Amino acid sequence: MNLTEAKGIPVIDPNVQYVGVSKLRTLNAGRLHNLDKTLVIQDDDKPLAVVLSFGQFMEMQSERNRALATLEAVLAENSGLLAALQQAQNGNTKPLEEVRQTLKKGNQKRPN
Repeated sequence: MNLTEAKGIPVIDPNVQYVGVSKLRTLNAGRLHNLDKTLVIQDDDKPLAVVLSFGQFMEMQSERNRALATLEAVLAENSGLLAALQQAQNGNTKPLEEVRQTLKKGNQKRPN
């Protein structure tokens, strides 16, 4: 999900075309080979399937693999981050006010 979708802002993509199920009957090898849009097949305005070119599919897979590789690299370089995320998920956290008080005490002890 991209950020605009997360904020409830609809994304209008001119390369996506919503079509009825009957469109499937017109798709043959030649038309699929020249497909330049992503088709959302729907029945009674309910999305059922997505048809896209193999090139688009492979591009999506490549982008997914790059994102996963980036995440793996970030986590490998900073194992402390992974440990901190696991601790937070397990509920091993401190209230923000407690952290602020600790920081204030630490700053007061340091000579200028």
